[in-house]
Amino acid sequence: MSQQKIRFIINPFSGLSRKKNVPAIIKKNIDTAKFTYDIAFTEYAGHAIELAKQAVAENYDAVIAVGGDGSVNEVASSLIGTKVKLGILPGGSGNGFAMHLGLGRNIKKAVQILNTAKSITIDTCELNERSFVNLGGTGFDALVAYRAKQSTLRGLWAYTKFAMLEAWRYPIEKYKIIIDNQIVEAECLVIEVANAQMFGYNFVIAPEAKFDDGLLDVLLVKKAPKWRYLFSLWRFFNASFHKSSLVESYTGKDIKIIGKKPMPVHIDGEGYYVGEDLHFTVKPLSLEVLVPA
Repeated sequence: MSQQKIRFIINPFSGLSRKKNVPAIIKKNIDTAKFTYDIAFTEYAGHAIELAKQAVAENYDAVIAVGGDGSVNEVASSLIGTKVKLGILPGGSGNGFAMHLGLGRNIKKAVQILNTAKSITIDTCELNERSFVNLGGTGFDALVAYRAKQSTLRGLWAYTKFAMLEAWRYPIEKYKIIIDNQIVEAECLVIEVANAQMFGYNFVIAPEAKFDDGLLDVLLVKKAPKWRYLFSLWRFFNASFHKSSLVESYTGKDIKIIGKKPMPVHIDGEGYYVGEDLHFTVKPLSLEVLVPA
């Protein structure tokens, strides 16, 4: 059997620690009888997109994102619709998508998993033509993601800090949500559009989401006294958030969210602002991903 050609794309700035030792971990644990590989380090935001596109053009078999959900997003966006597989070594702080795939949080173990991994095909999504693979949405969690991105803090502490700062002053907004042909008008703290199930740090927000069913799961977290949100946090840890009386759940293939002013949004954990209506779509079975056999 001929060797597979793979590229590791390392984001040296993701997560809470530098990635200087990752090449040594790869060298010690990769199956060189199965793979020939090279390693590239990103130097700026968006560089992983370019490096992954180059790998596609040069007929690599797989590209392995080494970083957090943002790094996975950049690499995956260049592989959608191709035969080049996405692999992940969890090197971020939250690692939500890697955790959902069963890859854990340990880079050494993830390299060993790669040696025997199988390939599955999953759906991918777009928000206003920006690709994502895990979660997207607007509201309180998007604002927290945006604040964390602007900060020098990293990891769970950053999200905790900005969640606490914004919790009592965040204004509940009214939205018009169009799910396929169904119109819902609601005041929401959060609107989550899910391809997969979890944020980082094992926070499961959409336990019924399946990334190979051709559907997006939509969760509306409705307006309520803010203390009620606090007393619902435990549901993130036993995969029951969708059962809360605060939540309405829907599924659809085409989702539009219409607000009254620019909205904070997030895709795969990266927060930013959008000054237009939000349009979510799904691309069924459009990305090959390496997962534990």
